[in-house]
Amino acid sequence: RALPVIVASIAIVIGLIVMTIVGVLIAKDANRRGMNGLGWGIFTFLICIVAVPIYLIVRKPVQGE
Repeated sequence: RALPVIVASIAIVIGLIVMTIVGVLIAKDANRRGMNGLGWGIFTFLICIVAVPIYLIVRKPVQGE
């Protein structure tokens, strides 16, 4: 009976880890491009499925190259 709860808990933890990693990567990329990295990182962590495509559309070229 506890197996579905354990599986759901593991799925939630894995999802949070993935969202954190994607948020950090987008924040670093946004900083490198002269954008608000903290804002993009938080936005991506909270609403990953929406934020990633939006970021890919609106991101600026890399600065300093």
